[in-house]
Amino acid sequence: MIVRCLLAAVLLVLPAPLGAADRAADRTPGDPGAGERGAAWGGPTTAYSADMVFTDDRGRSRTARLFYTAQRQRLEFTSGKEVVAMIYDRAAGRAFQLLLSKRSWRPVAAPAPQFNFGLSDPASKREKLGEETMAGMAVTKYRVASRSAAGDRFSGLAWATKQRIVLRMEGTVVRGAQTQPLTLELRNLKIGPVDPALFAVPAGYRKLPPLRN
Repeated sequence: MIVRCLLAAVLLVLPAPLGAADRAADRTPGDPGAGERGAAWGGPTTAYSADMVFTDDRGRSRTARLFYTAQRQRLEFTSGKEVVAMIYDRAAGRAFQLLLSKRSWRPVAAPAPQFNFGLSDPASKREKLGEETMAGMAVTKYRVASRSAAGDRFSGLAWATKQRIVLRMEGTVVRGAQTQPLTLELRNLKIGPVDPALFAVPAGYRKLPPLRN
């Protein structure tokens, strides 16, 4: 199902920090096609951890645990009977995969970091709809349209905190000839420092050949 493919894709596309193009968009008035472009996106401004829950229109869900800092991100998920952690280290310019039950790891050829179906890209479109409260947090609601580096197109709604953490997205994802209603939600959100050890290869792990696909 497409939700499984989308989760597999997002394991290698993590948040990018706010770039110069985004900041320029913030300062550009009178752009009707951009809406709130650049104002709420880019990477989150604080470290956090949360469960990312992808749910399709039949109620089927996939979950990954996300640990986020500006320079490093870790996603933990289950693949069959294996618990896997994908780690992207922006500071070192590398990505690698931990196979936790096998106590092994391997380098991964990962694309440039991106997240949330391209919403951090300055070319994405968003229209501010109002202020709401979600899971006890103040959020801004947007109508959005974006395209990921992998070519997935998302259109729908998104709710972001003042720290640019997107708590929820709901809408439609188009991948090739497939169209899939999808909800992405953060649960068990904890804002604050993340243990640096989570972004390192544990001692004693065996190195495997690189994963290139």
